[in-house]
Amino acid sequence: MAKVVDERGDVRNTSELNKKVTLSPTEARQGRQGSPVLKVLIGGLVLAALAWGIAEFYGESVDNDAATTRQTAPAATPNDTSATTPNQGTVDNTPPAGEAMQPAPADRDPTPQTGSGGAAQQP
Repeated sequence: MAKVVDERGDVRNTSELNKKVTLSPTEARQGRQGSPVLKVLIGGLVLAALAWGIAEFYGESVDNDAATTRQTAPAATPNDTSATTPNQGTVDNTPPAGEAMQPAPADRDPTPQTGSGGAAQQP
């Protein structure tokens, strides 16, 4: 009989290493399945949500950004002339009654460009 050293450093006979072990599916299973696994997963999700809520609450309490505390002025109504003066440089883009709005100019050429720099060749 030959002797070998296994991965843990123990000396073993080769007959022990080559021995076949027959197990039933229940014996071969490493852990139980079903309700305990589901409870652990749900518990983990609840704890993650709780930690997220605490972080949100703490983050808002220490936030001193001026944008969150700034008060906004009430919106001006269309008939309110005190909100804007004629010399402010505002532009009224509304078309006259009965006319259609003109389309905005395109910033790109609508025709496709070819990769060769010349005219597209037809096969």
